[in-house]
Amino acid sequence: MTDPIVDTLRLRDGTTLRWARWQPAGPPRGTVLVLTGRAEFIEKYTETAQSLTARGFQALAFDWRNQGLSDRPLTNRQIHHLEDFSTLVDDLDELVARVARPSAGDGPLILLAHSMGGLVATLFLSRHAAAVPAVCAAAILSAPMHAIHLGALPRVVARALSGLAVALGRGDRYALGQHDYDPADGRFTPDNVITSDPRRYAAFHGPYAARPELRVGGVSYGWIAAALRAEDAVTRDLPLERVRVPVLLLSAPGDRLVRADAQRRVAARLGHATLVEHPEAKHELLMERDAIRDRVWADIDAFLDRTLPPAA
Repeated sequence: MTDPIVDTLRLRDGTTLRWARWQPAGPPRGTVLVLTGRAEFIEKYTETAQSLTARGFQALAFDWRNQGLSDRPLTNRQIHHLEDFSTLVDDLDELVARVARPSAGDGPLILLAHSMGGLVATLFLSRHAAAVPAVCAAAILSAPMHAIHLGALPRVVARALSGLAVALGRGDRYALGQHDYDPADGRFTPDNVITSDPRRYAAFHGPYAARPELRVGGVSYGWIAAALRAEDAVTRDLPLERVRVPVLLLSAPGDRLVRADAQRRVAARLGHATLVEHPEAKHELLMERDAIRDRVWADIDAFLDRTLPPAA
């Protein structure tokens, strides 16, 4: 696979996003837009892009605002801040319209979204539920962040604390217990919550060590408040049953970063969703050890084979 084409997109509000495109050897079977997770960056998905191009797909990925090499407006560039997840849905709208929407020869558009990207994809699908033709042909959600794990902290307390901080004008400050990225986190330990594969664990932390400008720390009070509102939207409020796009939702029941029970509720509410659980996996289903990752890709292949129209 050749190196990707890398470029930037200046959004209507002036924010600049970095994006990349990998192309297959022949005419593409379709275009897969990869929506990365929180604190991630394009380079982490090189292996995923290789898997897609080997299957005949054109692959696209981009850095969300406030992470990667896209714009970060705060003085402390490591604080992951957001006021509302609708901002990221707006960004995705622009990127799809101006970069990702396939031309006649690029095949159908498929979303492949991980964690935070999976939450944004769900909101995006709901926003465009009535669109004819559909905004994309299919969506694959890997451990989507339909609800975050808060540990022992009750949700009512998290809502109150984050709401108070936002009301006091401190929404863009680190939330309690959050801080800049700690390089010690780059050391693989078997009890990490991400993956059981040391090499793929390094695919995230290695670039953080080599390129400090990629680093993202913890989240702001505003981010937490926004995530809790988005959780309510996808698990309770939005009419997800109107979404007609086929969705494959891949879940790790023992996930300690996002809540699998919320994923089950969302899958039940979506109009055309298939839920597949991988009990052996940690949060990073696409970056697990080969024995798990191969089964995840088998699920993806079967879903795409039955979902996408046959080649002409």
